[in-house]
Amino acid sequence: MPDTPSQKTRYALCGLSIRAIYHFVLPLLGKRDQPGANDFSDTSEFAAIYDVDRDRVLRFLEKFQLQIPVYTPAEGLERMICETNPEVLLIASPDHAHCEQILCGLKHGLKVIVEKPMVINGKQAEAVLKAEAAGAGSLIVAHNYRYATIARRVKELLCADKVGRVTNVEFVYNLDTRHGSSYFYRWNRLRKNSGGLCIHKSVHHLDLVNWLLDSVPETVFAFGALNYYGEQGAHRPRSASGAPLDLAETRAQCPYFQKNLLPKGVSPGNPITPGWNYLGLPYSVQYPGDAYIYDAEIDIEDTYGALLHYRNGAILSYSCNFSTPWEGFTLAFNGTRGRLEVTHRTEPGPAGSNPAPVFTDKIVHFPLFGGREEFKVETEEGGHGGADRHIQRDLFGQGSGISLGLPADAYAGAIAIAAGEAIWRSSKEGRPYSMRELLGEAYRPGR
Repeated sequence: MPDTPSQKTRYALCGLSIRAIYHFVLPLLGKRDQPGANDFSDTSEFAAIYDVDRDRVLRFLEKFQLQIPVYTPAEGLERMICETNPEVLLIASPDHAHCEQILCGLKHGLKVIVEKPMVINGKQAEAVLKAEAAGAGSLIVAHNYRYATIARRVKELLCADKVGRVTNVEFVYNLDTRHGSSYFYRWNRLRKNSGGLCIHKSVHHLDLVNWLLDSVPETVFAFGALNYYGEQGAHRPRSASGAPLDLAETRAQCPYFQKNLLPKGVSPGNPITPGWNYLGLPYSVQYPGDAYIYDAEIDIEDTYGALLHYRNGAILSYSCNFSTPWEGFTLAFNGTRGRLEVTHRTEPGPAGSNPAPVFTDKIVHFPLFGGREEFKVETEEGGHGGADRHIQRDLFGQGSGISLGLPADAYAGAIAIAAGEAIWRSSKEGRPYSMRELLGEAYRPGR
């Protein structure tokens, strides 16, 4: 600790992931990576970084000429907290590590900010809620999708009673062949690491609807399947006799590889690394060199369809698909006074051409007994449709999201986790699941 008391908030980070670098570290240190990026360096400083890969962290510190203490599991998170005395613990490590790190931060009375998903199952969520209630620490979950420009506009329209009492919601979320396939050659592809994509990815969507409806789901019934990836993947190349090919030949003939990785100069025989990592940092833990999307160890789904019944009476029909031609979502709210349709998607140009992708972002209101009205959505720069810059301001003390209820607390994080877990458990067991089953004593009855 410095001899003179600092006026800056001291942050410690668990997990120097790409997300952590661009969403937490660079804004807090004032290392702007794009025009208009936030700069919180006047009010923040880093106490320490905790990561399983010391070499990766050291390379990052060298690149930005930073001097920050580095800790690994060999030294321990508890030791890092005791020796460096942070006020806020940032968590952006792989999902399976979140629970232990949250509990450690809360035990020491810290403010904890964790990337979504908060944890990977309801049992862990229950433990986190109990720990927060029993101690001096607090928890915020970085559910940034609420902060997207289009999401905030929809919230305003719903609050203005444009559709009346919402009776049902239609939500289709698609990931294209690049984005969707990327989860299946890294740690996310194992349920023990991510809880499945119904948790790692779907909590984005489930939390968004929970927030927009200002309600929580009570019961979930769902179906899920692994259609495109894994050893029986629909597009897995095989020999004339139907036998699997070796890794290099599989990649060379795989349409996912041909479309998304070959154009970037990735050789079929070389390790796959994240295409958005322009810093060039090592990433061997997340991207094992011989992993690919058809590996037998993949044990999660790539296709979901679910019905969720909400406490306020609304019914959500939700589907999420991880291998589609376009990326984005269609979302509609039907209510007693009308319908609100939301479109946010990027799709390829016409067949036989190679123009820039077509981007559609619009909101249309259909009164129950009237004409249509379209609302303009302003385009914002920055990650996740401008969401990242807005949530950073709330997380780091310069925001104004309270009026729309934007910041997500631990209970919001827990409900999204339970709903995501219910999707795969319902699919596996062929029965409905309730939030109370998965959250236990931490479940709160009420509105």
